[in-house]
Amino acid sequence: MSSLPAEAQNRFRPAIQANDNIITEYQITQRTRFLALLRAPGDPRALAREQLINETIQFEAARLSGDMPGEDQIAAGLEEFAARANLTAEEFITALGQEGVDAQTFRDFVTAGIAWRAHVQARFRSEARNIPQEVIDRNLARTGTEGGLRVLISEILLPKTGADTTRASRARAAEIATMRSEEEFSTAARLYSVAASRSRAGQLNWVAIETLPENIQAPIRALSPGQISQPIELDNVIGIFLLRDVERVAVGRPETLSIDYALLRVAAGPSEADRIASRIDTCDDLYGIAKDLPEDMLIRESRPLTALPADIRAQIDFLDVNEATTALVRGSQSTVLMLCGRQQAFESTVDFELVGTRLLNTRLTSIAADYLADLRADTFVADLAN
Repeated sequence: MSSLPAEAQNRFRPAIQANDNIITEYQITQRTRFLALLRAPGDPRALAREQLINETIQFEAARLSGDMPGEDQIAAGLEEFAARANLTAEEFITALGQEGVDAQTFRDFVTAGIAWRAHVQARFRSEARNIPQEVIDRNLARTGTEGGLRVLISEILLPKTGADTTRASRARAAEIATMRSEEEFSTAARLYSVAASRSRAGQLNWVAIETLPENIQAPIRALSPGQISQPIELDNVIGIFLLRDVERVAVGRPETLSIDYALLRVAAGPSEADRIASRIDTCDDLYGIAKDLPEDMLIRESRPLTALPADIRAQIDFLDVNEATTALVRGSQSTVLMLCGRQQAFESTVDFELVGTRLLNTRLTSIAADYLADLRADTFVADLAN
C-alpha cells in the first residue's frame, strides 16, 4: 500500500496515456498554472492537456532519433525565453516559483520546442532542400524586381488535424488576431505554434515578400509594422502573422531583368518543331541541331526584358529555365523558343540567400506539421481520469 498521503497520490495520479508514456495530473495542473501566468487566451487547462500530449509525442520521436538537446542548448533556450520578460532565467524561475510553478515545468516547456525543432531539421532538412532548381532560379531572379519590398515577420501556425482541433485552432487564431503587442504574440507563438519557429517566438529573418506563399503576400502587404494579420487558412494549418518591420531595397525594376533565350526557326513545319522541342534539354543542345543550317536560323542572345520582341516576351513569361515552346511562329515558319536563363541585369542589394532560406523554412514548416499530424494519428491516447 502506498505510503504517500491521499492528497499527494491524487496530485500525481496518471491523467493521460500517450502510447507508453504517462502524463500526470500534477503536470497538467502545473502547465495550466504556467499558461495562466503567461495570460494565454482560451481555456488554459484544455490547452495544457493538448500541449502535453503533443510534446510527449515530440519528445518520444526526438529521443528515439537521438535528437535531444544538450544542457547548453537548453540553458540558452531558458535564457532567451526569460529575456522577453527582461529577466534572467534564474530570476524568471524564481518569479514562477512565487506563483506555484516549479522550475521543471518551465524547463520541460522550453526543451520540447528545442527538441522538436532539432528533430525536424535532422530528419527532414535534406528532403526540404530538394527544391527544384527552376523554382530556386525563378525566385532568385524575380526577387525584388517589383519594388524590392522585404519584411520582417513573426508567424504562428495552428494545426488543422481534425474537426475538433480545427475548431479549437480557429477560435484561438481569432483571439490571437486581437492581440496588441509583439510580446503577446511572441508568447502565443511559443505556446501554440506548431511551426519550427516556435522556439524563436515565431520570429523569422528578413525575407523578400515575393518569395512568401502567394496567399499570404497580400495580407502582409496590408499590414503596418506592429500589426497582426487576420487568420489565414492554409493547407493543413491556420496562419497568423505579425509584421515587425518593412523596408524597400534599391533593386532593379522589371525592365532590368535580363533574359537569355534561344530561338530556332524550323523550315520543316510544326511537327518537326515539336520533335526538336521534345529532344532538347538545354539551350546548348540547339547548337548541334543548327550546325548545318544557315547562321540566321538560330538566334541566341541575352537582352533586358523590355528590349525583347513583343512576341518573344509574351511566350517567355510562361517558361521556366530550360523549358521550350513551339507556339511562336515567325512569318510562315515554325520555331522552337527556349528560355536559357533569367538574371538581374544590374547589381541588386537584395540578399538572395534569404530566398533560399525562406523556401527551405517554408517546406520544413509544412513537412513538420504533416509529420506531427501523422505521429498524433498513430499514437494511442487515453484519458485515464474518467
